[in-house]
Amino acid sequence: MSPDIDPVVLTFVLELAGLGLHVAIIGWVLLARRRNPTATLAWVLFIVFAPVLGVLGYLLLGRTRMRRTVKRSAWAVARLEHVLSQHNVRDRLQGRGGGAAEARTLAQVALGNALASTPASSGNATRVLNDAAVTYPEILEAIDQAQDHIHVQFYIIQPDAVGAALRDALARRAASGIEVRVLCDAIGSYALPSDFWQPLRAAGGHAAVFGPLTKLIPRIRRRDRADFRNHRKIVVVDGRAGFTGGINVGREYLGLDPEIGAWRDTHVRIEGPAVLSLQQAFLHDWLMTTGERLEDERYFPESPSSGDCLVQVIDSGPDQRWPAMELYYAQAVALACERVWITNPYFIPSQAILAAITVAALRGVDVRLLLPAKSDSLLVTLASRSYYSELLGAGVRIFEYARGFVHAKTMVVDEWLATVGSANMDMRSFTLNFELNAFVFGPALCRDLANRFELDLEAAIEVTAQRERRVRLVRRLARAVARLLSPLL
Repeated sequence: MSPDIDPVVLTFVLELAGLGLHVAIIGWVLLARRRNPTATLAWVLFIVFAPVLGVLGYLLLGRTRMRRTVKRSAWAVARLEHVLSQHNVRDRLQGRGGGAAEARTLAQVALGNALASTPASSGNATRVLNDAAVTYPEILEAIDQAQDHIHVQFYIIQPDAVGAALRDALARRAASGIEVRVLCDAIGSYALPSDFWQPLRAAGGHAAVFGPLTKLIPRIRRRDRADFRNHRKIVVVDGRAGFTGGINVGREYLGLDPEIGAWRDTHVRIEGPAVLSLQQAFLHDWLMTTGERLEDERYFPESPSSGDCLVQVIDSGPDQRWPAMELYYAQAVALACERVWITNPYFIPSQAILAAITVAALRGVDVRLLLPAKSDSLLVTLASRSYYSELLGAGVRIFEYARGFVHAKTMVVDEWLATVGSANMDMRSFTLNFELNAFVFGPALCRDLANRFELDLEAAIEVTAQRERRVRLVRRLARAVARLLSPLL
C-alpha cells in the first residue's frame, strides 16, 4: 500500500499545476491575438481576475478570425475578372496622363484590389437613395422588372407588413419563372417564424439563414465565435442592377416604430460592372451558408458601361486575412486634402481610424462626425463619447443627430471619394461581422452625400469642448469603463 500523500504537498502540487495552466492559457491568448494589443490586454486581465469565466468567454468570443473558411468558386472568380477586365480602373486613370488626383486614386484602388475579393471597375452609374421610403419602392420596382434572377440579402428582415411585402413580391416573381434566392442572418432576423418563407418556397424560390443557432455546437468546436454575423445588405437583379447600404427590412426603417421614432438611413443604387462585385459577395455568402456553388455565365453577364463612376466594392469579414474595411477607411482619411465628413451610428474607432482622423484634423482638414444623440446601446454610447474630448482637442467637429435615430453609414472625402454601405465604424464591423461598402470615386456622389450631410446637420446639436468639461466624474468613469470593455465586443 502506498504511503498517504501529505495534504499540504498535494495542495501545493495542485495549486502549482493550476498556476501553470493559468499561465499557459494566458500565453496562448497572447500568441493568438498579436494584432490588437488593447483587446489582448482586456482578455488577459479578464482571465487573470476571473479565470473560469475568462476562459469560457474567450472560447466563445475571443477569436476574431474564422478557423475554417469556404473557398470561393474558381470559375466565378475567373469569370468576374474576365468581365471586369474590360473596365480596368488603372488603365483608365493612366490614360489620362496622371496627376495628383489620379495618383491618390491609384493608391486607394491598389489597396482595395489587394484587400477585397473583386477589383475596382469603371463605367458605373450610382445614385443615392435617402431613407427607406425611397429605397423600398426602387428595390420592388427592380424586382418586378427582373428577367432572369433576383438575389436578396439582409441582416434583418422583420415578419411585419414590410417584410411580408418583400417576400410576396419575390414569391410572385418566382412563380413567373424567375430564379429567386434570399439570405438573412439568424441573429438579425431572429423574429422570423419558421414558416415565413413558405410562400416563396412554394412558388419555387429559395431562402436560407446565415449562421443558424441550431449549428452553434459545431461552430464552437471549430472555435468560431458564435457572434460572427453577416451584416451585409445586398440586392442584385439580373447582374445588372444592384443595391447596398445601411437599410434593412422592417417598419422601424420607415420610422413607424414609436419607440425609435424617425429613422435616417442611406442606400445606393448601382448599375454597371460593379454590380457583379455585389453578385460575387452574395454568391460566396450563399455558398458558405448552403453549400450550393452557383456557376453560370448569366450570373456574371457582359456589362457595358452605364456611367462614368469608378467603384470599388469592399467586402470584409472574419474569413479574411486583413481587416479590409478598417484599412481602406484609414487610408482614405489619410489621403484627404479638404474635408472628411462621416455619418455613423456606432462610432468606437480602432487605433488606426482614430489616428487617421486625428492627424487629418491636426493638419487642417475639415473633419466632422455625425453620430446619434440616442443609441440603442448604452455601452456603445458611453464608449463612443469617451473619444469626444481628444477629438475635439484635435479640431474634429462632432454633431449629435437629434431627430430620431441616424443609422446611415456614409463618408465623404473632398470631392474625391464617397462611401455608402453596411459597416459601422467600430471593431465589430472591422473584425467580426461580414460587411460590404461601395466606395465611389468622383464628385457627383460626393456632392449628393455632402448636401445630405449638411441637411442632417440642421437636425443635429454640435458637441462643444465646454459641454464636455461639464460632464460629471461618475459619467466620465462610466465612459472609461465602456471604452475598456469595447474591444471584447
